[in-house]
Amino acid sequence: MQGGSLASGSSGEVTRYVVQSSDVLEDMRVNVRPEGSEQVIWYKERFLSDDEILEHIVDNETSTLLWTIHRPKRGWYIRVRSPSFPPGVFISLLPLPQTSPYYAEAALSFACRTNLPPSSSSPASETRPPLLMNDSEVTLTNGSRDSMHSYPPTPPAGPAVVIQPPSPRSVHARLDSVSLSPPTQPRRLPSNSRRQTVQSAVTHFVLTPHAHELPSATQTASLLSRLMSVIKSNAPTHSYSFTLSPIPSAPLPQPSAVDVIGASIASGAGANPLTPTPLLTFHDRTPVWTARCNSGVIEMDERQVRVLGVEPAFYVAVALTYLEFLQERESYLVAAYD
Repeated sequence: MQGGSLASGSSGEVTRYVVQSSDVLEDMRVNVRPEGSEQVIWYKERFLSDDEILEHIVDNETSTLLWTIHRPKRGWYIRVRSPSFPPGVFISLLPLPQTSPYYAEAALSFACRTNLPPSSSSPASETRPPLLMNDSEVTLTNGSRDSMHSYPPTPPAGPAVVIQPPSPRSVHARLDSVSLSPPTQPRRLPSNSRRQTVQSAVTHFVLTPHAHELPSATQTASLLSRLMSVIKSNAPTHSYSFTLSPIPSAPLPQPSAVDVIGASIASGAGANPLTPTPLLTFHDRTPVWTARCNSGVIEMDERQVRVLGVEPAFYVAVALTYLEFLQERESYLVAAYD
């Protein structure tokens, strides 16, 4: 059962999930549950292989592995994989170059295949980026090649040119259950055509820190009173809040990790005026004086989730990955130069 379909933790078109680290630091486990409920929907665990740091996003009810996050012990990359992907296929989280109109400090981007809206006149389509490529133009990721994937909730009927690797029945069942609207019949091409296509596109997303300005202390306030105010409010000294948004853009350039991450951390650039509508927003609520622990609330726009057709667990996996990136940006920079 997907958390996006639960009534608890929902308000209108927004579903809220509580993110909470485990009390056991050695466990490195992060639980995600609907707001107002103690039922854990997904959790993240960390493992070590010979060459990589692996993190698993697991469905708590069925213990099904949904997504894996791969990071090297030496060097720098962030790759998200599904167990159903063929070998060598992954979704890369890449730094945004400073030349991008959506550039912001510490922003990352990724691309994946999503569904198209039912029609251009639909209100939900206003937040949907335009079609970037046809299904016959899918590119597998292997090494430094582009990251394009095809995993729509509803597989194509008949001969297909999209890349749809076989998956366990449980995975297919979970993907099919994501769609909150009745399934639509595939659009038939003219009679002279011998194939059917899936209405989908490769959509680019941007992950951007979402800073909240703290109220400035008055000049008359003493250092002690300011310190006591922070302790009483239990507010974090710096926020790891962020947004995940689909953006209408052409395929992004592939910058080097060293050049762009260094600029991302060292730059003092402010907020980007070209702010797309967030599909997911994470509000950091980690109390002050905590170490290696985090807590917060994820807000997910269910309208956009329905339009794009990708399971909510994927966005949660990316969000947890980006949260860790923000917490360890300095170490990521060192690894990039390693």
